[in-house]
Amino acid sequence: MRYIKVALISIVVLFLGMVLWMAYFFYFRTDGKGHVVREADSPVAEANGQPLLARADALMAGGNYAPARLLLDSLRDADANPNMFIATEALMQRYDTLRTRQRQDAPTE
Repeated sequence: MRYIKVALISIVVLFLGMVLWMAYFFYFRTDGKGHVVREADSPVAEANGQPLLARADALMAGGNYAPARLLLDSLRDADANPNMFIATEALMQRYDTLRTRQRQDAPTE
């Protein structure tokens, strides 16, 4: 009987610890919608990613959607390089802009 009490108490403590950890992670590490907020390790890393985003914007403005998509696809793994940082929100915004412009420029039947 004693082992059952110890096991039940252990399970309750572990469950409460898990709930507290999830609440902490959701409150401090996400934007409130479940998207994990990432931050640049340094301002230099963030500045190194901006020319690539500007290049993607220039390609989209010129109507070169295929190269812009390739560039954006290559930037998905930019966080693997510690010297470069591109915010997920900025990348998602570029993808949305690319999709919108492709639809607008597509010939209608």
